[in-house]
Amino acid sequence: MNKFFIYLLFFFLLISCSNNSKKNNLISKSIDYHKLNSFIQDSLPSLLILNENFDQIFNLWEEGVKTIESTSKIMSSDPRTLPFFLESLKLEVGKINDKQIPGKLNVPQVIGRFRVYKTQVLKINSNKIDLGNIQLFKKNLKKIAISYNALISMMNKIAKESLESNNNAETVEVK
Repeated sequence: MNKFFIYLLFFFLLISCSNNSKKNNLISKSIDYHKLNSFIQDSLPSLLILNENFDQIFNLWEEGVKTIESTSKIMSSDPRTLPFFLESLKLEVGKINDKQIPGKLNVPQVIGRFRVYKTQVLKINSNKIDLGNIQLFKKNLKKIAISYNALISMMNKIAKESLESNNNAETVEVK
């Protein structure tokens, strides 16, 4: 009977030690959010903004512009809340219909860059960020930033050209 209790005690001790080692493994395999924050601040390109001088053109596509501009919050958001932000961004970007871009922005250059941006946002898997896929997550985050900058740059360029052509047309009419 004594041997039975000794074996039973040894068995419980062995099980409790194995459970503690599993907990330690989980802690050591979690993401270092400080490093992720450093990556966001140091390695991502600085995000462009829309030129306020062209608001009259951008306001025609108000819902799309607001959603696209919200991407710039990646730089200021806490890395622990980044997955939630990206999931929200996915939902908002998914709602935008690229076939109904209004006004002067409805040109192939903007539509194409928006589709690339939308694809990058929808592609990122922010639900399961762990040590196994953190490098892929960082790579996809960088692609979002690059496609965002390309879209914003093209929108600014098209808006500027549109206003310049309107100004030129008004100057010709005055003469």
